[in-house]
Amino acid sequence: MADDQRVYLDDIYASEECQGSVFRAVVMMAQEARFINKQAGQGYIQLTKKPTTIAMYKFKEGKLSISDKKAEEASAEVAEEVEMTAENAAQVTAAADDAFGE
Repeated sequence: MADDQRVYLDDIYASEECQGSVFRAVVMMAQEARFINKQAGQGYIQLTKKPTTIAMYKFKEGKLSISDKKAEEASAEVAEEVEMTAENAAQVTAAADDAFGE
C-alpha cells in the first residue's frame, strides 16, 4: 500500500484544522470523499484514484477544513445512531426473551 493511502496519528495530531481529534479528521476526509465521488458521478471530474485516497492526500497536505457547525452536526448524527442502536438492542433483547419464554 502506498504511503499516500495512509493517514497516521502523527498526521492528525499535527493538523491544526482537526485540532488533533481523530473523529474530526475522519469527518473531514469522509465529507471530502463524498464530495469528490458526487462530482465524479455528475461528470465534472475524471478520477484516477479512489475518492478516499484523494481525500486522505488532501488532508495530509492541509487542504481540508471543517466548520464548527459541520462538526457539531456530525457529532449529533453519531449520537443519534448510538441512541438508535441502544434502542434496537433493547428491542432485540425483548424479542429474544419472548422467543425463549423468559
